[in-house]
Amino acid sequence: MKGETVARITLWVLWSLWGLACLVLLLGAVANHLASRTQTLPLRLQPGASAQVTVYRFIDDRLRLRLRYLPEAADPALDPTVRFSVETPTQQAQFRISVRAGPPTTDVVRRLETIAGGGLFDAYFGYGRGDALPRGRSWLRVTVLDVEPALAGRAASVELLPPMDVLKLTDLDYVWLWPFFFWQPLALGLLIVGAGLAIASIALRRWRRRVSAR
Repeated sequence: MKGETVARITLWVLWSLWGLACLVLLLGAVANHLASRTQTLPLRLQPGASAQVTVYRFIDDRLRLRLRYLPEAADPALDPTVRFSVETPTQQAQFRISVRAGPPTTDVVRRLETIAGGGLFDAYFGYGRGDALPRGRSWLRVTVLDVEPALAGRAASVELLPPMDVLKLTDLDYVWLWPFFFWQPLALGLLIVGAGLAIASIALRRWRRRVSAR
């Protein structure tokens, strides 16, 4: 009987730890999804056009923005300028797009840079460590201020990049979430452990029935 009691307590502890691990994995996978998804704001490049998106952050975060649009044969060799007004609950600043990146056959991708006084600190306002996106639920609004004729009326999208990426940690404050990129093998491991615990529980129950029948 003593051995049975020890086995029952051991199984109860293991089942409790297994359930806690499942809960942690579930919460971590959801948090990782929120921290690693790129949010897109469809926008037509004409003055006055505006788009807004709801943002969730676990830690005060910086702005990482880029513009994406389809190339056209008539695009000039130089990159046309577009100016935006970017607003969050804590900051407002003007941005312009930088030079394009990537092969010419793919979408044109251009990072957004702040427009300020031109000092060293100004280059990082809204794009550096600052708290442009506060912790919790907030919002981001992008408004087109000025477009050069080469891009006027073009359909585009502004992408808000996440603080995490599977191949790199953009923000070290999120290092605790990085293991949850691999939630599938972790879930498989928990499934195998759960199956083992279920078999052990069934075996213990059958053993108790046999002992009671004697």
